[in-house]
Amino acid sequence: MNKATKQTPNKENATALLERFQRERSELAERKAALAGQRRNVAYDAHATGDAKALDGLRRQAIELETRIGDIDTAIAEAQHRVAIAEAAEAKAAQAEHAQAIRSEWTQAQKDFADLDAGLSFATGAANRIYQRYATMQQHGLRPPPQLQLMLVDVVVGFLMQMPPPLWKQFNFVGLPHLPPNRRRNAASLADVWGPQTERQAAAIGGEQQEQPNKPDEAA
Repeated sequence: MNKATKQTPNKENATALLERFQRERSELAERKAALAGQRRNVAYDAHATGDAKALDGLRRQAIELETRIGDIDTAIAEAQHRVAIAEAAEAKAAQAEHAQAIRSEWTQAQKDFADLDAGLSFATGAANRIYQRYATMQQHGLRPPPQLQLMLVDVVVGFLMQMPPPLWKQFNFVGLPHLPPNRRRNAASLADVWGPQTERQAAAIGGEQQEQPNKPDEAA
């Protein structure tokens, strides 16, 4: 036969019963103290007069009271045990939730690690291609922007500054500067500026006629 599964006590119910038992125990202790005082007076009279009937009744009450106190002490001990079991089960359930939350977050973090590798690989690939294309254009006569390297460094450092504070703090510690707002830019903004410059140089190298900006009419 399968053994019956012992159900975990309900903490709220077990705590309520424990508090009730403790109140009952306090009431019995008060009755015991009152009875002890009463017995002292009755015992004196009984031994003085030789009439022990009243004392016999108090003895029975005292024995019954001690039995009830012993029973309630046993009940209190069991209630405390059940509260402890309920608290342990509650703590175990909370720990299980923590463990599940960790596993869930780690599953997502594994994807983030892969995304970080992919993103950095994509960025370094793009940066290398930019330098390769400028090297090729330079072979054809283009003069690269004098601040090409500095500006691209600003772009990279600007994005690194958006990393989590502990990570950026370490980058900063090893020598990467904290850029002021006027040096924080993205690569697309550089392309917007250097595109027209590249086109003018290409037109000049190709001997193409370039449009001149309109000048205001001069006075006769």
